[in-house]
Amino acid sequence: MIDYTQHPLNKKYDLDTALGSIWEFYKKWFGSLMLITFVFSLITSYLTGKINISEIYSVTDPEEMIAIVKSMMGPYSLILLFTFTFTLILQYYIIRKPLDPDATVFSIGTTGIVKFFLPLLLLDIILAVFAMFALTLGIFLFFIGALFSTVYVVMIYAFIAPVLMIEDRGLGETITATIRLAHKRFWPNIGWVAVFIILIMVISFILSAIIMIPYGGSFFRTIMNPENASEILDITSKPSFIILNAIINALTMPLFPLFSLVLYFNARSDNTGEVIRERTEEDKGGPVKIEDLYSGSGNSRKKGLDKKDDAAPPTIEDLMP
Repeated sequence: MIDYTQHPLNKKYDLDTALGSIWEFYKKWFGSLMLITFVFSLITSYLTGKINISEIYSVTDPEEMIAIVKSMMGPYSLILLFTFTFTLILQYYIIRKPLDPDATVFSIGTTGIVKFFLPLLLLDIILAVFAMFALTLGIFLFFIGALFSTVYVVMIYAFIAPVLMIEDRGLGETITATIRLAHKRFWPNIGWVAVFIILIMVISFILSAIIMIPYGGSFFRTIMNPENASEILDITSKPSFIILNAIINALTMPLFPLFSLVLYFNARSDNTGEVIRERTEEDKGGPVKIEDLYSGSGNSRKKGLDKKDDAAPPTIEDLMP
């Protein structure tokens, strides 16, 4: 059995040490993480490029446009399912690989898919339904409400996979533990997620700007003249752009699974007084009553009184010096 108490990210954090630990883990496992995410990004970019989006721009009839969109739903659904499967494998690899160095990505991935594919898929569907409700509600509170709803949903999402994979609970217990851990340090968790989202957005923007440098002329022509939007589609289908885009995605993709694991371990540490523990039979027992805490001392005091009552009372001579 894997002892997750030995995981290198298993510690209590503040925001500075959390970002530092993510960076150290990222550097140590950079080679394997980069290779795995690059292969995935390359496949995804290739499959996405095979979908001809330019057909939508060449059609003016709304019915034809709707028909084209419907025809794209199947391929995009398969890409979404592939992305979900890879995300599961990546998260479980980050959780398990440091504790099981002999395991390969294939063995870890197979185990993760067999154990967690259906539960995690159901949990993500439930979260997606809740997210639509939360975002709809947030829109009524204008920009701030929608922004807060987005950050809150991301925070809940960050806890789901670690709770499911590490604690190996059922669906109901996973939902309960996720909500409890996320709300235990509610405002710090919200703040951490907001900061992390901003960092990812900044990093992604900078890296995306870098890969667009070789194609800057076509990009600015499209901005100045939107009728040339087809040039952007031509750029994204070029092998050089697909490779560069896969590299950028590979650099940023491991960051969120690492952040979610740090968020989980920190919340678990604050919640139980220890970072994580195995669930034993004693842990599954009922709650401890206050009377139980004093039963031992109460019995000892009673026994002492019984002994004192059994003794013969002192005489006058015993009291004299």
